Amino acid sequence: MAFESLATPLGTKPKASGKPKGFSVPRVLLAVVAFGIALFLAYAALQSSRRSGLPVAVVPIERDQGAKGDLTRPPAEGAVAPAPPNPEGGRASAAQVETESGVRVVRQNGGQAPGAAVIRVPDAARPEGDRLVLPAAPDPRVVERVPLGLLPKVADDGTLPRQIYARPFASTTKPRIAVVLTGVGVSARSTTDAVTRLPGDFTLAFAPYGRDLEAQVMRARRDGHEVLLQIPMEPFDFPDSDPGPHTLRAGGSSKENIDRLHWLMTRFPGYVGLMNYLGGKLLSTPAALQPVLDEIGRRGLLFLDDGTTPRSVASDIGMRLNLPVLRADRAMDATGSTRPLAAILQEAEGLAQRQGRAVITVPALAANIETLINWEADLAQRNIVVAPLSAVLGVRAP
Repeated sequence: MAFESLATPLGTKPKASGKPKGFSVPRVLLAVVAFGIALFLAYAALQSSRRSGLPVAVVPIERDQGAKGDLTRPPAEGAVAPAPPNPEGGRASAAQVETESGVRVVRQNGGQAPGAAVIRVPDAARPEGDRLVLPAAPDPRVVERVPLGLLPKVADDGTLPRQIYARPFASTTKPRIAVVLTGVGVSARSTTDAVTRLPGDFTLAFAPYGRDLEAQVMRARRDGHEVLLQIPMEPFDFPDSDPGPHTLRAGGSSKENIDRLHWLMTRFPGYVGLMNYLGGKLLSTPAALQPVLDEIGRRGLLFLDDGTTPRSVASDIGMRLNLPVLRADRAMDATGSTRPLAAILQEAEGLAQRQGRAVITVPALAANIETLINWEADLAQRNIVVAPLSAVLGVRAP
């Protein structure tokens, strides 16, 4: 029983409480807390929008003037006057849309309403200074996601990855030499030199085991280089010569080799095709090689045989599968002990003059890169051009 009831004399009614009905202190506190939280959230959202640079709308609230209010009176101080109609009757500008809406837009640092916004989709190579920037990879039209990562595929409209990722090449009747730098991505210094110092017409073949491959390939394409992916294949003296993990084996099942091929192909996007790393035994075994080349062709790519295996059947299988297979005319070994690069380049020039094109592979070593830079600088005097690998596909060698 309350204290007031005890203090009331018997036979009399207790006095009514001084608190108003339907009103309590807890409700007042709850309302104050809720209002404070709402105010804090609104302030935080406002500050976040200003920090992010997004426009903040400030809507002035005016007393209702009624249906017959004066609509011709000048706007209050700080309000935005309506913009005149577009005299040409065309699409309204961003400023006109804002002012006609009656909403005052406050931008960070006093910015103005933007003009027309153009969103550029990187679907074509574009010049940038003295270089040609290739489109970003992957292109969503020619890629599919699998549990391992991203695999190239033929687009729904039939467009091929080797077309999307190829470096554009101006039509010319001059003899062409495709120079493919191999082992790119293994050494950071050699990779940087190959990407930045060699002209973009040199093709770069990346090994699948380098670090930060996606970033390196992105940089190579940004500098205009066409890109290949090197695939480790079983040599005759395996395992004394071991190309590395996920090597495609001559005695392996088709499923096993395709699974390994898919792992290698998901290492990075943006390549026009694949080439072998070692692989004398696999390239000489038709039963093992055909499913591999069939999968490469099914995904819209090309294949480069480095030319080091005389018994390779890659070209024959490629013709049956309608897969573009190129075979290097000359290949420099990693040490250069067989023939120096200068001799190989001289032979490549002779081949190009006779048959219209030549393909050579060169390890991406610092000394080789320096030699190639000096050689390419004088090549125009002999009426020969360096071409990306895809640009020699249409030039038939006798």
